[in-house]
Amino acid sequence: MAQVPVQKYFLGFFIIFQVILGYHTALSADCQGLSSEVTCTCDDFGHCERGTVQVDPWLQNTLRTQMDVQLDVPFNHAQLLDAHNAYNTRPYGFLYGANDTCLWPPPYDPSLCIGIANQEFSLTDLLNMGIRGIELDNWFCEDEMRIAHLGTDIATLCNRRHVVFSEPVAEIGAWLDNHEGEFVRIYMNEKFDQGNDAEVNGPFERFLGDRVLTPANLKNDYNNEWPTLRTMREDGKSVVIAHIATAGTGDYYLHQGKFIHPGFWKDKKRNEFSNYPQCGGKNATNALRFYSDSTHYLLDNEYIDGPTRVGIIDDFSEFIKCGIQFPAGDQVHPQLMETAAYTWAKGEPATPITDSTSCIMLSGTDNRWYTPSDCNQELYYACQNVFDTEDWTLSVSVGSYDVNTQACPDGYRFALPQNGFQHQKMLEAIDGADVWLNVAPLLDDYQPPVLPTTAPTEGGAQKVTVVISVVVLAAASALFIL
Repeated sequence: MAQVPVQKYFLGFFIIFQVILGYHTALSADCQGLSSEVTCTCDDFGHCERGTVQVDPWLQNTLRTQMDVQLDVPFNHAQLLDAHNAYNTRPYGFLYGANDTCLWPPPYDPSLCIGIANQEFSLTDLLNMGIRGIELDNWFCEDEMRIAHLGTDIATLCNRRHVVFSEPVAEIGAWLDNHEGEFVRIYMNEKFDQGNDAEVNGPFERFLGDRVLTPANLKNDYNNEWPTLRTMREDGKSVVIAHIATAGTGDYYLHQGKFIHPGFWKDKKRNEFSNYPQCGGKNATNALRFYSDSTHYLLDNEYIDGPTRVGIIDDFSEFIKCGIQFPAGDQVHPQLMETAAYTWAKGEPATPITDSTSCIMLSGTDNRWYTPSDCNQELYYACQNVFDTEDWTLSVSVGSYDVNTQACPDGYRFALPQNGFQHQKMLEAIDGADVWLNVAPLLDDYQPPVLPTTAPTEGGAQKVTVVISVVVLAAASALFIL
């Protein structure tokens, strides 16, 4: 989330001040800060070069699984891990915090350090880690649309050293070229209507193209109802671009609405979040984005400290448990991303998930998923209410693994949680038991069952019988008259 304009004015002034005075630290290829905690190739500023961070395949597969279990969730309710101000990242150079002196994590010591960057790693590396929400601040200056962490005084703050807007869009497109079936939501944090529509729509057209689910697609193909991730994947749609209304104006800047949707979520500060079960006001119908802030800079002879003013996210687990759609972290790194994992235990799945003979066991000890070597052991099944996704219970009996089991009570089905919130509700219901989970939703040929949308009212069956009886009697009367 952007700072208020006056704050960004002074932040931008400090950046220009660095350039004028040559506020460069000694150039070194040694990795520094968060970059020293991963394996990568570092640049002359001591930060990982774009796309060189080595990410644990287990983490990548686990977070991919947590997307796949959401395939039957509408896009506006799917959970996508987010990077706040993802573009404001040190690999883009000294205008983006490559010379920062604040050491992560806060509280910063000494207090007189400067922290301009929101991210340590490139967009490519963030995507490789499992980030699926990317925020871009676009500014038009020097005859180009650019990205920058600035205020409203573009003439003073924006310059040719700022990265052109097409560069991060191209980076996202290149990543998607090599990651079929993934999804990305781009958040355009534009502060006022800058026009120059072609400077925004052009890069989207060139580098994302038909992957974008456009406003026209939403209207004409989906009747203005957000499709499920499964439908989007089948239709080749993997990107949604949106702009939330600018604070205090209620205005959306959509650049003719060719690619950009009005935003469908509410932004809130990290300090406004409360752990499960309060969950910062999350409910079944709203969409929330809680963002953090790692910046620390001088304003009117006083240091403005983002970690104090907004808060930081140093653990995703409570946001996952609450089903928050977009938990937006600063200084995102692999260790933080691991806190978002709620499915596979380390080293799992030990055997590939291939067909309905594969089995998944939830351990009641560590609440993680396993692929046991023995699918014939007798365990309870995890059963979900067909009318209420938050309602879980155990099967009425134990049994060996059977994807078609009928052991669930009436009104329940053998299931797999679709997100961290459902997973938490399931854990509360099974009370520490080891249980079977339904492997079917993870299979390539899975067809989601057609489930009723509302529970039958009391006496519903009797009402149906009465209606049928009336129709039969009416027909008989007609025949008698004829």
